[in-house]
Amino acid sequence: MAEPTTQEASASVIQSEINGAPTLGEQIRKWFFRASIAGMLISFAIHIVLFVIAALIVTKGGGGDSQPAGPAVEFAVMNQSELDAFQTEELSVEEPNSQELLEQVQPEVSDPLLDSSLSDLTQLDSNLDADISVGGGDLSSSIDGASVGGAGTGSASFFGIEARGNRFAYIIDVSGSMDREGRMQAMQSELTESISAMPDHVSFFVVSYSDTAEALGGKRRWTDASGVGKRWARGEIAKISALGSTKPLPAFEMVYDIRPRPDAIYFMTDGEFDDGVPDIIIRRNQDRPVPVHCITFMTRSAEPVMRRIASETGGTYTHISRTTP
Repeated sequence: MAEPTTQEASASVIQSEINGAPTLGEQIRKWFFRASIAGMLISFAIHIVLFVIAALIVTKGGGGDSQPAGPAVEFAVMNQSELDAFQTEELSVEEPNSQELLEQVQPEVSDPLLDSSLSDLTQLDSNLDADISVGGGDLSSSIDGASVGGAGTGSASFFGIEARGNRFAYIIDVSGSMDREGRMQAMQSELTESISAMPDHVSFFVVSYSDTAEALGGKRRWTDASGVGKRWARGEIAKISALGSTKPLPAFEMVYDIRPRPDAIYFMTDGEFDDGVPDIIIRRNQDRPVPVHCITFMTRSAEPVMRRIASETGGTYTHISRTTP
């Protein structure tokens, strides 16, 4: 069959238009229209799917159906220049210095203890101690067996002189004269027995004196009368030796400086000492009255001053005339 000529094709198109058949342009337009509709449908379907997925993710992140979804978190993104400006502004905030803080007005707090002066508190302490440490008056005897008052619930006995309290100080003469007639051995025996018989809950402090004063074993603090403390004391007492003159004042200074103060003081001598010493002892004792129980040993040369010290401090005076019971 022979192909149509150009004129025959043109005639065919014209004939088609005359017969109402769609032209090529109309067919292209219809194809684009259908393609647009199909694209919109596909796009709509894709958006529906994405929306469903997003809803599932948000629902899961919010803790499920039993919990409401949490609020969305927004992150503020700052560029470098904004960040630098923010840091500069933050560092420019003024903070009060220490002096300004000290100068701030504080509310006043009323406290009777804080308002009391140091002298008032010291006086209160002295009054309380004075009420506790009550001396037993004067006692003169050539035999053992004196009993005196004191503070606390414990007790001690030295050369038969009993005292009440919880802390006991011993001021012991170890001058050269104590090396005669067995005096040193007798004193060591009495001191060891006194400390060994103490209740465990009390404390002791021993100072020996001659030209100078020395704490027992160099220990310038209270020692508990426990088993360990008593064994230590026995060993140190055995080391004491007699030498020098009789100067008790440094020993009293050491005892009055210890804290807490003693409840009772035993003061022993076998000789005499300066007449001005009692004035100083009595004056120091007024700050915090402590009974001083005075003992003259083997000789009465110091009896007048020892009686005065005992009387002025609320203690006792006793004379021991022998080295053995």
